[in-house]
Amino acid sequence: MNLPLRLAEVSRLFPHQEALAYNQQRLSYAQFNQQVSCLANGLQKLGIQPGDRVIIALDNCPEFLTSFYALLRIQGIAVPVNPLFTVNEMRFIVQDAKPRLVITKPELIPIFTELKSSEEISRGIIVTRSAHEENGYLSYDRILNTGKYSAVFDSDPYPDEVAELLYTFSAASSYRGIMLTNNNLYSNALAIVETCQITPQDRALLVAPAYHIAAQTCLINAGIIAGVTIVIHEGWRGAEPVLNTIQEEHITFFFGSPTMYALITKHPEIYHFNTINWRLALSGAASLSKELYHHFQNIFGFPIIEGYGLTETSPVICLNPLDRPKIGSVGKTIPGAEVKIFDPEDQELPCGQIGEIAARGPYIMKGYYNHEEETNWVMRNGWFHTGDLGYMDDDGYIFIVDRKKELIIRGGLNVHPHEIEEILSDHPLIFDAAVIGVPDPVMGEEIMAFIVLRNDSNDVSPDKLKEYCQGKIARFKIPRYIHFVDHLPKTPSGKILKHELRSMLDKT
Repeated sequence: MNLPLRLAEVSRLFPHQEALAYNQQRLSYAQFNQQVSCLANGLQKLGIQPGDRVIIALDNCPEFLTSFYALLRIQGIAVPVNPLFTVNEMRFIVQDAKPRLVITKPELIPIFTELKSSEEISRGIIVTRSAHEENGYLSYDRILNTGKYSAVFDSDPYPDEVAELLYTFSAASSYRGIMLTNNNLYSNALAIVETCQITPQDRALLVAPAYHIAAQTCLINAGIIAGVTIVIHEGWRGAEPVLNTIQEEHITFFFGSPTMYALITKHPEIYHFNTINWRLALSGAASLSKELYHHFQNIFGFPIIEGYGLTETSPVICLNPLDRPKIGSVGKTIPGAEVKIFDPEDQELPCGQIGEIAARGPYIMKGYYNHEEETNWVMRNGWFHTGDLGYMDDDGYIFIVDRKKELIIRGGLNVHPHEIEEILSDHPLIFDAAVIGVPDPVMGEEIMAFIVLRNDSNDVSPDKLKEYCQGKIARFKIPRYIHFVDHLPKTPSGKILKHELRSMLDKT
């Protein structure tokens, strides 16, 4: 079984069940599957073949879900990207993935026009919400409406074929593509369905970004496997629209970052909303504080279920049991996953001892695209090494202690310090730069930059540096705090001692 086959099966079992709700648009499972089939046929007519990579640069919308499932149906490879990325960020991905086609929205036409002029996107650019085709752009609606519906698949996607290529930033290799297979995606979503007891009676609210694997697995794919109704918000627009939708659409199931839950619980009129149907709240991407956990449970009468995983693990490998969540932990391994704690010599550690978290099972990626050496290293001895530090207690619950990687998680979005440091270091008046994450009560972490200026530079301010970053990196990556310092603490080999930067803050 795979995701497009399961969608077709659900459309036969529950043809009139509401599948997607978006603004005033409502699609049944029969209609959604028909659109997927027609778009798949339209993409084939454009020349998209098995193994071709196609970028999807869209906000949360029905077109994202339809495009994603249509590509999987014809054995294409979906490459979802953050639509907030700048042209520089997009260029890295386009140069590495070499997509034959882009599916995007009108607002991003200038970015992909610039990229298409220098990179090969041979099958063109499909634009949603565009009634007319001009300047070489293709209309999404025309491709969809001219495609033919077929209940029979031309070919059945194989379990081990790559279905999705997701890009994350790596200090060692800039952006790198993580290859996830049909089996990775389907099996991980199925485990969520079984563990969380999701049924066709559930109604899920999609607010978390669809381009991110967590929202795909935990809500979109799990929801479609179970035959639930997915109510779509374009993105986070504040707590009030979410609470209104939970009330009006009788939402039972929500997935979000701790930041989202913190903002929801802080709404001044939280008790005025009828959320009686809401039964399941999943959280990931960042650690959940005990204070927020208790505050949420006191308001809504049920706990936030925290889990753990990485893009490389499709992403969930651990999840707190619904009936026995343990505060502070990320839960136990889900069915099919194995987790061990290793010391620096890759020897298993006993319960209670801190080491690197390693995992194996059907959810582990096929590898990093075009990075065989890095793949072999993180997958050594048959185990995927996460780079995160933690321990397992006697009951089998996993606790995250620290990240070996320097990842910052701001509002549930991953920010890699090295990427920002490179941008800042290109400034002609900056001699050196270092970026860290600092605690924030709402966003979880905020971004702080330490700047060493060149001797002759006096005309630099935090606001001017933030303005300099605009257009070079996405807005959510621009540092909120900027400190000017005389030097950065470093090892004899030149590596910045970031823990000492935090100590410098404590002394100010």
